[in-house]
Amino acid sequence: MNYRELAEAIDRPYNTVRKWCGEIANISGNEFKRIKVKNGRGRKNRTTYDFNELDVKCFKELDALLKTGTNKVEAIYEVFGNKEVEELQKQKNDFEILERKSQALRRQIVALSKRIQDQQSELDTLKTKTSDLTERIETLEKRGIKNIFNKK
Repeated sequence: MNYRELAEAIDRPYNTVRKWCGEIANISGNEFKRIKVKNGRGRKNRTTYDFNELDVKCFKELDALLKTGTNKVEAIYEVFGNKEVEELQKQKNDFEILERKSQALRRQIVALSKRIQDQQSELDTLKTKTSDLTERIETLEKRGIKNIFNKK
């Protein structure tokens, strides 16, 4: 569906619909589908908008809001949305997800550092016990007791 067909569907002038498309793109960031149309033999193709049923419905809703006296910018925000606000909301949601993941990772780091400290203390204990046992074996060997601890 092109501009003329859309203008007839919503019962507005062609130029009004054309201006609305530009304003909608500027205000809400909503881009309509474009298609290439043959211009004639030997000429370059031109691009034109191809409006679908959803676009027609949105334009009718915009027209109804404007007829009730709503500001054009507010009506466009209401019908077509505001890409900047939606993008900021998406970024905020992404940031919140990253913040939760960051907090979970911090908790894991704290748990791992505690585990490392526990293992370090266990290792220190094992080292002291090993050194004590080594000293005891050496004292037994020095006494001259013949047993399995003698060095060969």
